[in-house]
Amino acid sequence: MPTPSHLVLIGLSLLSLSTAGAHAQQGPSPARPSDGLVTGIVEDALGGALDAATVRVICGAVARETRTDATGRFLVEALPRTRCVVQASADLFRPVIHQVDLSGRRDAQVRFVVEMAGIASEVTVTPARGEQERTFDVPEPVGIVTREELESRPVQVLPQALREETGVLVQQTTTAQASVFIRGFSAQRVLYLLDGIRFNTSTYRAGATQYLGWVDPSAVQRMEVVRGPSSVQYGSDALGGAVNVISRSAQVVSSGTRGSGVVELAAATADASGGVQAFGELRTAALALRGGVSTRSVGDLRTGGGLDSHSALTRFLGLPSTLLYDRLPSTGYRQSGWSAAATVPLGPGSALTGLAMQESQADVNRYDREIGGDGLFRSTFEPQRLGFGYVRYQRAAATGPFAALQATLSFNQQQDDRLEQARPSTFFETETARTRVLGYAAQGTLTPWHGHVVTTGAELYDESIATSRDRWTSGAPVTLRPEIPDGARYRSVAVFVQDSASLFHDRLGLRAGLRAGRYTYDAPADPALGVGDERVGTSAVTFNVGTVWSLTDAVNLTASISRGFRAANAFDLGAIGVSGGGFEVAPTEATALGAVVGSNDGASAVTTGVPVAQLGPESLYAYDAGVKVRTRRVAGSLVAFDLELRDAIARRTAIFPPGIVGTSVAGYEIVAQDAAGRAYVAVDPRPIVTRVNVERGRVRGFEGDVQVRLAAAWIAGANVSMARGRDGDDVYLRRMPPLMGTARLKWEPSVRPFWIEAVVTAAATQDRLSPGDLSDARIGARRRRADIAAFFNGTATDLGLVQGGRLVATGETLAEVQARVLGGADVSYLFTSTPGFVVASLRGGWRITSRLDATVIVDNVTDRNYRWHGSGTDAPGVSLAARLAVRF
Repeated sequence: MPTPSHLVLIGLSLLSLSTAGAHAQQGPSPARPSDGLVTGIVEDALGGALDAATVRVICGAVARETRTDATGRFLVEALPRTRCVVQASADLFRPVIHQVDLSGRRDAQVRFVVEMAGIASEVTVTPARGEQERTFDVPEPVGIVTREELESRPVQVLPQALREETGVLVQQTTTAQASVFIRGFSAQRVLYLLDGIRFNTSTYRAGATQYLGWVDPSAVQRMEVVRGPSSVQYGSDALGGAVNVISRSAQVVSSGTRGSGVVELAAATADASGGVQAFGELRTAALALRGGVSTRSVGDLRTGGGLDSHSALTRFLGLPSTLLYDRLPSTGYRQSGWSAAATVPLGPGSALTGLAMQESQADVNRYDREIGGDGLFRSTFEPQRLGFGYVRYQRAAATGPFAALQATLSFNQQQDDRLEQARPSTFFETETARTRVLGYAAQGTLTPWHGHVVTTGAELYDESIATSRDRWTSGAPVTLRPEIPDGARYRSVAVFVQDSASLFHDRLGLRAGLRAGRYTYDAPADPALGVGDERVGTSAVTFNVGTVWSLTDAVNLTASISRGFRAANAFDLGAIGVSGGGFEVAPTEATALGAVVGSNDGASAVTTGVPVAQLGPESLYAYDAGVKVRTRRVAGSLVAFDLELRDAIARRTAIFPPGIVGTSVAGYEIVAQDAAGRAYVAVDPRPIVTRVNVERGRVRGFEGDVQVRLAAAWIAGANVSMARGRDGDDVYLRRMPPLMGTARLKWEPSVRPFWIEAVVTAAATQDRLSPGDLSDARIGARRRRADIAAFFNGTATDLGLVQGGRLVATGETLAEVQARVLGGADVSYLFTSTPGFVVASLRGGWRITSRLDATVIVDNVTDRNYRWHGSGTDAPGVSLAARLAVRF
């Protein structure tokens, strides 16, 4: 029985015949010779040759078929000189069709790039540090975003590409930033990797960070998300999971010289954005080069219904945001950068590879500190810059005991500068922060026994931190203590070993590993800024054990026990300043002022009687159990997890002894203290917090996903996840994700000239909020009488909303506004939960020619107003996005 792809081939051939017949009616034509030939190559999306792929050529009534050789090449001869249809196909890959015209020439050359089908066995390289494994065969739950998915999803900043992945919540404090949450953990507790190299630095804050958003999506080939601890493989920070960004590399060819390139244009309506990117590559047998540039401009965002749910107007005045704006002010930004990759073969099985990239963001505003939350005049991140690169030597079939060797030298520089000002008439503060990291890593792979693959290695990361902070008034700037002391250093060194074994005729897979590491923080003394000389060292030994038991060829049971580890980093040990949880001071500062630990991280905290002490490491014990299923039509997994946090590093409100008012903390004066001992500074309405090791925390939940090939052209998929967490005092953990999931239905004919996909994303209401969540402007948005007064007499007056001491929209005085908003209470919350939502989107793509394709996305088709939990902006409203790619 012919397959749909065969029917398409026959149809295209009949079309060619009918065209030829139309010409034949004009008069007889001479007999065509049958000496035509078609040559070419079949490659996968990563540029690798596809061996034994089937190539079928139909030229009218003549059909020829062959298979590719080990280099992916093919040759089909004895073809008539006419229009022909050429198809390449292989198991687990989508067939691809090209048309060639031999009527005016004897030969034609075709290059096929085939992509994996929807239920293909995906390959992961992250759990085994570079060794390729099927996701079906590893103990860890792994999600993969392909290049095709990157191009078909609404993505401005890279982490947004993960928004539809199982168990991943993507939080955005502002439009130019995005932070990945896995199993309720983010920032310091999720490890980012770029081609297997640590991307995290010791300056990463708790809560949410923007840094992965600096990597331009156009430079990325795929992303892998490992859910659960990966500390044995990659060290500190990998508690909730790890995200490995794999760049678009340069691939050599077996012979000859090949050049190609692409220019892409993109635009979207919700954020009035536009961008262009261009990439080119030159490939030979001795050298491969790939490089590109990109730039985009993003305008102010229009959210669902044009409404800002957490606007300062609503929070402090009880007025809708539409009174002043229908697009979020100052949410536009600009981003540009470049990347380059090279590969140089050094002999059989060995090569030198390299990558360099630079990105820059400008005009980035922290929206939740401005009119979108706290109501400040301006709070900016500028500039935001990334410089990243590495050189890597790889050798397969190495001599001696190692089956493979790899050595990497890397450079990672991240610049995060800021400015904040409460009102146009007040002082403003600028802060610069630049972290430079030199990385050295080496690893080897051994096969000491049959069925065992052992990976062992060592790595060193050496960080230098340069910071400054100045307060600007009408005169010369005043130098203040920066968030992290200038000249601080952070070093980590570790050795590791991991064994992956296949036993009992490949029915039982085992993975076990160990890592030992040492982490040191050094801060030089600066008496003028109140910084003392400090040196803190931490050591840790980490392990993992995982197993895969194949019940059948289609069903695997998985189980694992692993220990995640996070050493206190430079931010934990030295940071002072405004954060997402309030004004934060370093533990040493809090200790020097006699602080004790509060019962939570919010304004309701009371003393526990435990003095604030020096920070120790935090660890996590993870217990996972699950099942994976994979057949030709169905693939799915379900995993339950129980995460036990020990000595977790967390924010807690600092409770100070009486009489603290007037004391200076690193240049900030304590201006108020309440009866419970909570203290306040002028720049933030929330009580001062610090970092402590709390007793325990626990997160439990599940993750499930399924894909079903309904028919040759139809594929459906869905995922769902939930995580619930509390600390040892039975307080909800911060920013825990709600029950959430995604469902999709895609129609894609086998020849792929076009495709259409419908996607529905949903999240349940999240009402399990911690005290810190309730205080956060992005979530609960707490307001007090003093907060309302500060906004009423400050920014609202500056904007003309208040004139003559009265709110123009209602004619109310300050006291009347306070009474209406607070309802007689001293404190209230704009939200006591993050509302749930259901959002639908439509997407489609069209391969117009072999060199031109277009993608169209209609996002949030019902214009629903909603917010991802913890985000500082509401999500985009209805939006039309388009992308056009021209290849040459």
